[in-house]
Amino acid sequence: MEEKTPNILYFGNKLLKYGINPTTIDYLSVILQKTYNVTTCSERKNKLARLFDMVFTLIREKGSTNLILIDTYSTLNFWYAVIIALLAKKFSIPYIPILHGGNLPKRLNKNRSICKTIFGNSYMNVCPSNYLYNAFKNAGFNNLKIIHNPIDGSMYNPIIRNQITIPKLLWVRSFRSIYNPQMAVKVLNILHRHYPDAELCMIGGESDSSFKETKQLAAQYGLTKHITFTGKLSKTEWINKSKEYNIFINTTTIDNTPVSVIEAMSLGFPVVSTNVGGIPYIITHKETGMLVENNNPQQMADTITKIVAEPDLCSKLSENATKEAHSYFSENVLKEWTNLINQI
Repeated sequence: MEEKTPNILYFGNKLLKYGINPTTIDYLSVILQKTYNVTTCSERKNKLARLFDMVFTLIREKGSTNLILIDTYSTLNFWYAVIIALLAKKFSIPYIPILHGGNLPKRLNKNRSICKTIFGNSYMNVCPSNYLYNAFKNAGFNNLKIIHNPIDGSMYNPIIRNQITIPKLLWVRSFRSIYNPQMAVKVLNILHRHYPDAELCMIGGESDSSFKETKQLAAQYGLTKHITFTGKLSKTEWINKSKEYNIFINTTTIDNTPVSVIEAMSLGFPVVSTNVGGIPYIITHKETGMLVENNNPQQMADTITKIVAEPDLCSKLSENATKEAHSYFSENVLKEWTNLINQI
């Protein structure tokens, strides 16, 4: 008798069509569809409408669903995961939360009882990094597995940066206050004292008032002509644009495993990032990238200056970053997911 292909219902924020940066569901669902029947939900932009869409979809599809995947964040979207997990438990459907939120460790303390219920009753909790794995392990959870967030390795042709004379900075993220985009402008302002031709490109859609505030700060510093705001770009577009720049900066205040950082490593960028959340589990300081204090533009600028001044350091970071990123390529991630799903 021929085995039926498992049906997977995958819940997350699928908002790419609204100009919002892609999330894990946009990548992972595509590679899983090579092996399984995958239905994704939801594309509703309004948060309440998205919740209703998720609940309705689960109730409608419960009879034919073999497994539920749930992108799990630490902000308001955390409650989507809670409701879907409770319904999955009620309908006796195995479910796997995929942990993303950099502040999920705080949720483990703040919402201890509900976390014990939804994470304790899941088939497995998938952690994209050691950061969340260790946090959940220390909180008493044992049903944990590390599987990296996937990227399509075929899209990235690395350029090894051997020597930099003028810093040309690239920043890729949606404009949200937690990602601290204004720090990037402050870093450029400091660099301009020594490198008047230094540039900054900021790629990402507008999510809150930080976009307007960042442009205002650029004008205040007189840097408008030195900063390119592209808005939201497709992946192909921003990868092509990235060839014009030589150092990638990540200024976030909270994070888990940002795909943009891994993509930058795949492209051969020396990466300079704030040392927050799961970042030190991706980047080994002075080996695959450089880490600086949270919200410290002076230290980030000094670190960039060091990379420019030391070609050996620049090439080492570029080469090592490229090698490290291979473990995130989709073919390797698919093998991990296939092994896990086939256990169920």
